[in-house]
Amino acid sequence: MKYRTLGRTGLKVSEVGFGGAGIGHVWGPTTDEECIRAVGRALDLGINFFDTSPMYGGGRSEDNLGRGLVGRRQEAIIATKVRLQNEDDRASADNMLAAVRNSVEQSLARLGTEYVDILQVHHQVGAERGQYVAAVGPPPRYALLLNKEDCLALGAAMKQVVREGKVRFIGITAWDGNRNSVSEILSSGLFDTAQILYNLLNRSAVSAPPPGFDDLDQGQTLPIAQANQVGVIGIRSHAAGALVDRLDRETAPDTEVSRDYARAATFRPLLADRYSTLSQAALRFCLDNPAIATVAPGFKSVPEVEEAAACSDLPSLPEEILRQLEDSYSRQFTP
Repeated sequence: MKYRTLGRTGLKVSEVGFGGAGIGHVWGPTTDEECIRAVGRALDLGINFFDTSPMYGGGRSEDNLGRGLVGRRQEAIIATKVRLQNEDDRASADNMLAAVRNSVEQSLARLGTEYVDILQVHHQVGAERGQYVAAVGPPPRYALLLNKEDCLALGAAMKQVVREGKVRFIGITAWDGNRNSVSEILSSGLFDTAQILYNLLNRSAVSAPPPGFDDLDQGQTLPIAQANQVGVIGIRSHAAGALVDRLDRETAPDTEVSRDYARAATFRPLLADRYSTLSQAALRFCLDNPAIATVAPGFKSVPEVEEAAACSDLPSLPEEILRQLEDSYSRQFTP
């Protein structure tokens, strides 16, 4: 396993990280026992960065991560998140601080630790306040859409918890918000890390998207994060599980996962001779971007962890294949 520096935090993180939604039973069927084994196996293979959230399975991800880290806490860098639950939580600075403290205390109890390394904002950031669908359900679940001022105020509350010793650094989930607001937040100097979406199907965090692009425009946030020494955590490397040889769960034909799985068929033959699976090729593509400190696919089993960890030693994608993939992307995966 290779390691990189996570921006100005100075933390040395494994370039392959561990996304915790799967061990919260978000990405298909698994068992708590298998999730716990996956955490232990990740540590054995040199993975030290673990990203989780109270929202993943209603705390189940944090609980399983904590159980997997028993006796091995010092081997891990833990990143979790905080989400304001209602309008009262953002009604005042005092309310916001109380909400952050309460969330962190619950996370620490589930994780079985006295501190977390990174606490991240778990909200979309928009140009204006509102709500958004945080989980499609059924039934759908909604979360508060923060504006820039809300996010900065939440960051200030999180900084207070840093001063109290329960958190070391703070971050933002920067992949699905208003591009101007997110850019200004990344440039504010308040946040140490940012989660940014980047994969074979969506490279808009690096450059302007091509004509016909119908995915989330990331607003070229990656170079903005770099310029401000914000450590980048790569997410959605597998497009919510679509960049695989076979889907591991049922998806409706009108979902983004089904759409992206079909699009991957246009370039799957380019990668088949060089990598054992499309999953490995998708992860290697992200690892080849040196601006990303760690890429954190979602895991729910030992085999998934082992397949991903092996990517740290796989060869980079050759220039010829990269050019063909770029051509497919520019045509938006049309034949």
